Amino acid sequence: MKTSAAAPARPSTAPRRRLARLAALGLAAPVLALAACSGESPVAAGGTTPASSAPAGTTAPTPSTPAPDTSTTAATPAPTTTTDGPASDKVAYANIDAVIKDPDLGHTITATRIARHLKWPGGQPVGAEQFEIVGVRVIAQAGSRYSARIDPAMLSLVAANPAQTITPTSEFKNRWGAVALGTAQRSQTSTGWVFFKVDRGTTSSLKLAFNRPAYEVSTTGKNIPAKTFSAVLVK
Repeated sequence: MKTSAAAPARPSTAPRRRLARLAALGLAAPVLALAACSGESPVAAGGTTPASSAPAGTTAPTPSTPAPDTSTTAATPAPTTTTDGPASDKVAYANIDAVIKDPDLGHTITATRIARHLKWPGGQPVGAEQFEIVGVRVIAQAGSRYSARIDPAMLSLVAANPAQTITPTSEFKNRWGAVALGTAQRSQTSTGWVFFKVDRGTTSSLKLAFNRPAYEVSTTGKNIPAKTFSAVLVK
């Protein structure tokens, strides 16, 4: 098999990220460059977080053999005994099956459980008065063709009334014994909870959104535009 050295990543002034497809297994490359199916052109990828390439002589994981799933440890959050929230807050859980698919990157994001009115930790009376804590348990399965990952920060919660789009907060990730959702690298699966602070009085209608950034395949010049995909959690 003929291998080629990956070209260095080039900075771009456009708000897009480099995406990688590599021809040879075991090919060493810079940031985010990962092995893919043989026969494809080598490319280099730029990004914010380095990812290790597959060692020589090994095969990259495929969708049928994903990295270990942490779903068995993504426990359901338990209410805390100390709270500054109103006494009317009643923690409510519901099993759901909301699926988001990105056909360009091959990502699949599945929301399996939602928690409303999680108890506020003590010592935060202002936040407890203004916001409700919503938790969503997510299984993030990153596609295998490109070196595009799924970050929790790419998700958002969309409420209908009052209208709002909320990004995840990290301040509750160590609360209630819940496992926080981690980053899913290429061909990997990550399972865990993401938490959002919605306005008090937000109605039950909620959607989960995946906000894909723009990418560029450096050797082919193919552009994958930014796009938002969503799925209904609760009507």
